[in-house]
Amino acid sequence: METTLEIWRKYLENGIKCLGDGNTEEAEKSLQISLLEAETLEMPVIIAFSQRLLATVQVKNNKLNDAEAGFRRALACCKQLHNHKGIAEARAGLASVYFSQGKNAKAIYLYKQAIRDYPGEASSLRLAALYSDLGQVYIKIKEWQAAEENFLHAENLCRKHGYLSGEAEINLCLGEIYYSQAQRIAAQKRFYHAAKIYARLGEQVSLANALQYIAFLYFEKDRLPEALLLQQRVVALYLKNGRDPEVSESYFMLSNLLQCSKLLDEAISSLELSIQYHQGSEFGFAVRYYSLAILLIMKQDYSEAKKQYLEALKYFQFFGDSSKIGEISEELTYLIRYEDTLFQENLYKLLGKRFYDEPELPKGEAMLKLANLLMKKGKNMEALRCGWIALVYARSLQDETKEIELLIQDLSQTIRYQKKTSRLYR
Repeated sequence: METTLEIWRKYLENGIKCLGDGNTEEAEKSLQISLLEAETLEMPVIIAFSQRLLATVQVKNNKLNDAEAGFRRALACCKQLHNHKGIAEARAGLASVYFSQGKNAKAIYLYKQAIRDYPGEASSLRLAALYSDLGQVYIKIKEWQAAEENFLHAENLCRKHGYLSGEAEINLCLGEIYYSQAQRIAAQKRFYHAAKIYARLGEQVSLANALQYIAFLYFEKDRLPEALLLQQRVVALYLKNGRDPEVSESYFMLSNLLQCSKLLDEAISSLELSIQYHQGSEFGFAVRYYSLAILLIMKQDYSEAKKQYLEALKYFQFFGDSSKIGEISEELTYLIRYEDTLFQENLYKLLGKRFYDEPELPKGEAMLKLANLLMKKGKNMEALRCGWIALVYARSLQDETKEIELLIQDLSQTIRYQKKTSRLYR
């Protein structure tokens, strides 16, 4: 028969495993049982630890009031026990609640307290994570210098203790900070360094994410051959690791780069593969079919373009996007009206009102809308990739990019935060 301590440990370990796997609902259930068993044992140190882990999961599940109460209880227990590491961890937990609530000043204050009080003999890697978390708050409020300083502290700790994966992740954050300040060369160096580390560690999905950043920087510099080469490698890495959603988005990005390079056949093939691997929303299908129709018009394959327009129309109707339904219906009218005589200039004239001289790239509004939709559904990595694609569109058309850049920053920050809350406390 299992003792209370064994039951506590079993549910605690299962909760931690579920948290690491991203199954936060199951993690919360197990950790609630673990906390009940801890209370039966009447051991304050175990109660505080269990309560803190449960509150961590509750932040992930957006139960912020419960999480705040849990962290405060853990903080009170740790103060009674004079457990300085526990005090620092509970304060960091409270900071994460305030950060989620947008109370950034309170979050900064508590993270600073946690860092100040963190015991010197405790895990340096956990301290690095606290510096990183504080840096994320400064990114949110766009205090770039303070953000950079904290990430540099975190990087030094990771490097000193040989924590290569953490060093790579921090370099991605630093790259984003430099990119946000238009320091493209500094950003590229950081992204390259992260990619080298991930390559050495054999973390192929993380390597693909880092290479995606570099490919985009090459695109911005009009170095399309290098951008294409890297983007093809990104696709290959995602394919190798069976990451179908990422495969779809990376093929979509590759199609855009090929389109910019005037390689229309290859762009069409990539877009068709993006559709094949897409597992997301109807709006995602609509955007892809619409983009495919535009490419086919450029190829003067009007019959096939009409089919893709109809597919796009079907998905836009399902999604209920009345503005796009109107646009596509009008473009289809032109295709049908001039199907025999193929007066290409009439269709180009219509499309030119929406794009520019020729219908080479749709505007970024559709991808931005898709990114926002995915973000609302909690699919943040897919949303981030759509945000990057929207930025490609917008920069190609010299459109305003501020809204897209803010979305990318928010998504990057959210993803980093989710990774942080999935870490085990050391």
